Amino acid sequence: MESANIDHMDVNSANHGSRNLEHECTTNATDEPGNVPEITQPSDAAANVDNPPEQHDNEAVDTSTSEQLDPYFYLKRSEFTSEIFKIEVRNLPKFFGFGQFKKRLTNTLNLKPKKMKSPYAGMAFVTFSCEEDRAAALEALDGHMWKGKALTAKKANPAADPLVKSRQTLEDGEPSSKKIKLDNVEDSQDSEMTVPERIRKAVTPLWDVPYEDQLKNKQSDMIDVLKKLAKQLERTCDDLDSWLRNQRKQFDGLCCELQPIQPSPATEHYRNKCEFTAGRGETQSRSVGFRLGSYKDGSCTVGPPSECSNLPQSMKDVVKSFDDFLQKSSCDIYNAETQTGNWRQLTVRTCRGKDVMALVGFHPQDLSEGTINKEKQSLNEYYSTGPGKDVGVTSLYFQLQKGRAVGGGDEYPLEHLHGEKYIHEDLLGMRFRISPDAFFQINTAAAEVLYRTVSEWSGVTTDTTVLDVCCGTGTIGLTMAKHVHKVIGVEMVEQAIEDAKVNAQINGLTNVEFHCGKAEDVVPDLMSRLYGKDVVAVVDPPRAGLHPRVIQTLRKCANVRRLVYVSCNPQMATNNFMDLMRPRSKRLKGDPFKPVKAVPVDLFPSTKHCELVILFEREASSEKE
Repeated sequence: MESANIDHMDVNSANHGSRNLEHECTTNATDEPGNVPEITQPSDAAANVDNPPEQHDNEAVDTSTSEQLDPYFYLKRSEFTSEIFKIEVRNLPKFFGFGQFKKRLTNTLNLKPKKMKSPYAGMAFVTFSCEEDRAAALEALDGHMWKGKALTAKKANPAADPLVKSRQTLEDGEPSSKKIKLDNVEDSQDSEMTVPERIRKAVTPLWDVPYEDQLKNKQSDMIDVLKKLAKQLERTCDDLDSWLRNQRKQFDGLCCELQPIQPSPATEHYRNKCEFTAGRGETQSRSVGFRLGSYKDGSCTVGPPSECSNLPQSMKDVVKSFDDFLQKSSCDIYNAETQTGNWRQLTVRTCRGKDVMALVGFHPQDLSEGTINKEKQSLNEYYSTGPGKDVGVTSLYFQLQKGRAVGGGDEYPLEHLHGEKYIHEDLLGMRFRISPDAFFQINTAAAEVLYRTVSEWSGVTTDTTVLDVCCGTGTIGLTMAKHVHKVIGVEMVEQAIEDAKVNAQINGLTNVEFHCGKAEDVVPDLMSRLYGKDVVAVVDPPRAGLHPRVIQTLRKCANVRRLVYVSCNPQMATNNFMDLMRPRSKRLKGDPFKPVKAVPVDLFPSTKHCELVILFEREASSEKE
């Protein structure tokens, strides 16, 4: 998985959601109004908000009206926003997890929080669905003792709409602090760029840096990660002092060996999946592509991806064809600010063969079923027999997306309109079926490098059982299946599990099984029946890392002596690394692991991101946990 500015097509956004199930370019930026995760980790901004004012025609939004310069106008609209029922909780413990806080609110105090956000240490905003729930929370939380702290709670004001607030600031002639910082450095350069060039700079910021230099920079970043990890170990794990001194002396300050970064075989046209926004271009014409900036910084402008070197031409052709289709559509582009309009986004999946999948997102608003069916028919005809046929879409899907935020749980089931239901990809001599929303590494050639490394480092034999945690469509485990006794995969996306089972059949593999569910719920039961067997764990979790319960379970299983951790964001996975290595405790009952070696693998050329593979091992233990 990959990091922030590439994972959301709001290309300047620093938000980083949970596993979109892969390292995706995606347009559903998490800083739109109302699009706040149920639980969000601490960040620099106050809680996000809901709808700004509504626009009913198909013209560009007139931002000069007083309503559209009122950052609280969204509160007057008919749509529900929990910002109305918000509280501020202070004097929170210095160290706590949001899972703990949520559990405290829901289980211990029987409260019903809607959203939670912590702008800085010691305080949090919590919103509720109604005044009754907020009043109950104020009464329960004010003076409540938690971890030796007496909490305080009071009503909080709704947050300002970030886009309108930013526009208001510019209208008043007061540039934001972020703009002031960038003005002298970038504005003169950006003003001379075309829109596609600005998009290229945001999506692939290292496009003009020689690839060898990109690799050196990424290697240096991973050196910093392992040095910081060594310092954390020094501060918190006294039992590792002697071992750590030797490691740091041997590996120049690192906690383990860091091998040279493995480059991507393909440095251009490598992405096999992206999500694109349907929006307005700089001239307010309908456009499909990537956002030039973030909602909270006052931008909804969309530009074409024509200059992005990481996208294959087949994907760009589909984007251009959909752009052409929208120019003639009787339904308007969806407006993220006013929450009006219909055509919302386009997801494109490609492969190294000829398969191309397109998934179109459409907000139904108050359109009749007959009108929606007419639009679906028009889209189908365009790609099956009309001008869009030439771009070679072999699989076409349509989805109603009613929520304020794409991915917010308000999507309707996918509707297959045309062609095959799946696309297929070849990887390491095997064939894989891919569904519209299933996880598959976005750089197939580099994924082969990654999977070979994982397999080699696992040290498996024909007696080994591989536990593949966060397995997606089963690619890692399936590529290892012929060399081991058994593969057991765990994944929370049901369709990905179905794909994994089909992929096993396609490749004639019978020594595999897959389980659907959250890893923290499924793995404990699996490990109870694997005691006494030679088990190697392979984990490839979302960017935030594994749930602590999964780490606890893996540590308790004494026969798991080797664990290969694939991290797309080592900084965010540091807690996982530390929990694998901490000494025994009430919470961590098994013997600790130690890092043996690590290697970066570049799956994302022209960006600052790469994967880090770390091999952890521990001594054999005869003690049953």
